[in-house]
Amino acid sequence: MKNTGIAIVSLVGGMIIGSALTMLFTPQSGPELRQKIKDSIDDEIDKVKDKLGKVEREIEEARCKCDEK
Repeated sequence: MKNTGIAIVSLVGGMIIGSALTMLFTPQSGPELRQKIKDSIDDEIDKVKDKLGKVEREIEEARCKCDEK
């Protein structure tokens, strides 16, 4: 389970860094670029929160199943 968490964090981190680098190399004004980076990071944070919520629910379901036995 620990390795899965590390893999997910690494994947999300790589996506964020890749997105930021792509935006930095496209011609845009400073304010547009900063807003685009902020929006991209906010989207990734929302995705991570959704995944975390799903994992928490799955853990809680597994815990309940264990308690029933």
